[in-house]
Amino acid sequence: MIQHKSRFHIAVPWPTIALVLRNTAAALAALMAAMFLQLENPYWAAMTALIVIQPTRGLLFEKSFYRLVGTAIGAVAGLLLLRQTESPLVLTIALALWIAGCVGIGNLLYGLRSYACMMAGFTSVVIAMSGYHHSSHLYGIALGRIADVFIGIIVATAGTVFFTPRQPRDELGSRLRQVAGKSVAWLALLLRQRRTGQLVSLEQGILIEIAEIEHQLDVVGAGSLRFKNQKRQIRSLMAAQLALLAVGRLAAESLARHPDVAHQQAYWRDLLACHLDEVAGKLASATRVNCLAAMTAAAAEAKAHLPLLGATLEEIVTSLQRVLTHSGSMTVLAEERPLPGLVRQQDRREACRAAIRAALAILAVGITWSATGWTQGPLMLMAMSIMLSIFSSKEHPVAFVGQIFIGAAIGSATAVFCRLILLPGINDPLLAGALLAPFLLLGVLAMSQRRTAISATDATLFFLFVSQPGVAMDVVPQDLVLAAIAMVMGVGGAWLAYRFLVPVSPATRMRSLLDAIARDIEALLPAVAPAAQERLQARVQHRVLRLVAMARQYDKDHLRMVEGGLASLAICRCIQRLQEGQKGESRAPSAASLIEDTLHSLALFVRSPQGVLPFPAAVSNACHGGVEAVFDRERAPELTVADALRDAGCLIRGNVAFLRAGAGHTLPEIHGVR
Repeated sequence: MIQHKSRFHIAVPWPTIALVLRNTAAALAALMAAMFLQLENPYWAAMTALIVIQPTRGLLFEKSFYRLVGTAIGAVAGLLLLRQTESPLVLTIALALWIAGCVGIGNLLYGLRSYACMMAGFTSVVIAMSGYHHSSHLYGIALGRIADVFIGIIVATAGTVFFTPRQPRDELGSRLRQVAGKSVAWLALLLRQRRTGQLVSLEQGILIEIAEIEHQLDVVGAGSLRFKNQKRQIRSLMAAQLALLAVGRLAAESLARHPDVAHQQAYWRDLLACHLDEVAGKLASATRVNCLAAMTAAAAEAKAHLPLLGATLEEIVTSLQRVLTHSGSMTVLAEERPLPGLVRQQDRREACRAAIRAALAILAVGITWSATGWTQGPLMLMAMSIMLSIFSSKEHPVAFVGQIFIGAAIGSATAVFCRLILLPGINDPLLAGALLAPFLLLGVLAMSQRRTAISATDATLFFLFVSQPGVAMDVVPQDLVLAAIAMVMGVGGAWLAYRFLVPVSPATRMRSLLDAIARDIEALLPAVAPAAQERLQARVQHRVLRLVAMARQYDKDHLRMVEGGLASLAICRCIQRLQEGQKGESRAPSAASLIEDTLHSLALFVRSPQGVLPFPAAVSNACHGGVEAVFDRERAPELTVADALRDAGCLIRGNVAFLRAGAGHTLPEIHGVR
């Protein structure tokens, strides 16, 4: 007997079915509760219930809190703006300025604090546009919006919190220990052999791993005050690991330049490498490390015999000590304030561009509405304000909003069908909810699938917004269709703004990061206070991590960006060494003069690479060829400075394209968005 299997069999696992049923029930319960309380626009409660449901308990609590805060601020702002004017033009200008301010500030913040700012921005537009033609219900609309959000949060939390897992943080701690161990093991290999292709790959992999961990910190720490304090320790550990990578990179350059004394260095390098292997093993297993004293003694003894090697080993031990200090603080929450860690970068240029984009798009639609009296103009403004705010901080909003457009069109068309075919003449809210439940269930099911999650989420939300369950109204088919079209046009208008008005893409964001890295390197070159210098270096570290994370996601040839980021960290450390050499009291005048000239030329190069292209070769020649005439080989401090000069030449010569891109010239091509 031959059995035929269905080719189109679709299997949905039971946990997914249970999740879909819970989320659908939460949305329907929120809708019923808002209708029972006779709130304005009760469908807002159902929409909130769907939005705040998250995969982890911490995210559920934190997103709910910030959504409520942003909604309250935006509702009050929209109420006040509408009370001050009845002119559509003046109202449009005021809303454009308000949403521009919220979007600009939101793009400077991180995590769900940014989300609260965006919520405040578009909620004011929603309240003002909803109340413009219903001024007698203005206070009810504003308070109803806040109450609906509150009801949606309460119902969603009560219905899902016990089924929502806590965020597992043990895995993060394990990853941090593993990457710290890998960093130290990489250093041990560097001391034993040259910087081969295998070590370059390991070095790049360590930086990528650190960037991925940093990118997940806000999500992992959501909803936990204790972990928010511990995040400072984690970022300090990351900063120490990045400093270790920079020092190791410079050490590799220095050791490779002295093959003539390799046999003299072998004993000391192998001794320190053995200690590093011990440290790496203990870091990976969270065992207490207590061999720093022996490592310090070995580096000091090596310095007495081989000054250059000793100086390099001392720097490695100092950086390693910082890593171990912060690695130890991961197990116990430190009472004292941690040492400076990463300084989160703020992309002011992209924030300004996002604010300008939002203001111009709102003004364009608002002025058209005020000039023509287009009845559906407020609906288009509502949808556009949401798209231009919430998604403005996304790395690739064009792709994101493009998927939302498809979902909005499907959801709006389905809502029109339900309103015109299924719901006419039905006044019983329970019956209306029962008729809409299958559509809502299908939407939530599609939301649970990774490939359709983005489109399905907005399809479901637009379905609720256009069908407006719980609102008694006389439906004119033509008006309902035009309203749905206006909502979808709002999404399309936002896509056009992201694509053409003020374009944004991963390439432009990466260019902005490269610009910022180049500016920070330039700011490091003049003599600055130690605290300012430390802050600049910490900010470069965070910019490099963001650049690496973005390149990893969007650039198929991301390793060149990773290599450029590593070189930037090493250049910053090299500049610090040069400045320390310039301040040394025992420096010869010729050494100080050469350092000053090098820093000045480096500043010119970073500021305008195209105009100073001979500089990398000139520095390289001076460092590799003429430096012996300036420095006495028996004087260790001068030899250290000479090595720093050589490092500057090598790093710059090998990363001209990267630095030129950072100074606003040709950005290395991004080969494709994945």
